[in-house]
Amino acid sequence: MIFMCTYQIDRDKQADTQAFFANMTEEQIAGEHPDGVTQIGRWHDVPNGNGWIVVEANDQEALTTWIMGWSGQCTFPTVTPVVEDDTARKLVKAMLASQQG
Repeated sequence: MIFMCTYQIDRDKQADTQAFFANMTEEQIAGEHPDGVTQIGRWHDVPNGNGWIVVEANDQEALTTWIMGWSGQCTFPTVTPVVEDDTARKLVKAMLASQQG
């Protein structure tokens, strides 16, 4: 499944968290996501300490494990399953067909 997640860095930890993120080693970057979680993209609102991440996760346990890895620095107020255009069209067409009886 694909998930859109938002994050908010705790204001009192923003400087330290951003410094950690900026100075992550290649090894830390490669090991950030546990097995079963693949990052598709991540976008940052650096001055405000928040952003958006799109990941693909095999299961909720893997997704939760990754989120918990950042729980000391930030919160994830939104974790929402999302679909791409083709799947969304298919779902909407099915919904409309079921409403027509």
